[in-house]
Amino acid sequence: MVAAAPGWAQTTVTSSGREGRTTCVGVAEIDATNFPITAMTQNSVTVTARAVTWSQVLAPLGDGQAPTNALILVRVWNTNGTAVDDPTNGLAGTISSSSPTYDGGNVTRSSLSPNTLYYVTLEASPAGRDAQILGRRCFMTGGTYTMNVAPGSTDSAGTFITSGCFAITPRTPQDVRNCLCGRGNNSPRVLGLFSNETENQAVRDHNGCRN
Repeated sequence: MVAAAPGWAQTTVTSSGREGRTTCVGVAEIDATNFPITAMTQNSVTVTARAVTWSQVLAPLGDGQAPTNALILVRVWNTNGTAVDDPTNGLAGTISSSSPTYDGGNVTRSSLSPNTLYYVTLEASPAGRDAQILGRRCFMTGGTYTMNVAPGSTDSAGTFITSGCFAITPRTPQDVRNCLCGRGNNSPRVLGLFSNETENQAVRDHNGCRN
């Protein structure tokens, strides 16, 4: 990558974030269709958790004394498997034989960093038993990237100038994809990859762009 010199055109694009399998690192999504991301900012994510019943939690436990209750948790994790700090410790609800249904609904988790890969889980944690992963959704928060805008140009030595989303820092594959999502979002449309909007949309769909 060649650093931008004074006078080279630069522009900043903003990504609304990405979701889905292309954002998964070390994990796979679970029941993603029934665990959608309904909102995302650079620092938070909102998911719609499905309903969970007491009988569903008991079903895989087999013989033995039933737990007294189960916590329903919605937690966000870094790709290294560390839970993001949350004042509720991920608690979304509690179910038991006397209160057998968690109705589900929108849950927001904050304290996230821009342009960062995460995954969010829906879990049932029966007292004294291992947690059950009921849903998992991968995502990457949005943010801004500064890129050179000099496609096809060369410097005074004749060296090709890297431009667009391939001239950002950091230039990881995941950040390049996130930047490409930003190019599709911004106006004027000249920031799009292609003059054909159908092709631009195909890139966004492939990368899991939020919009």
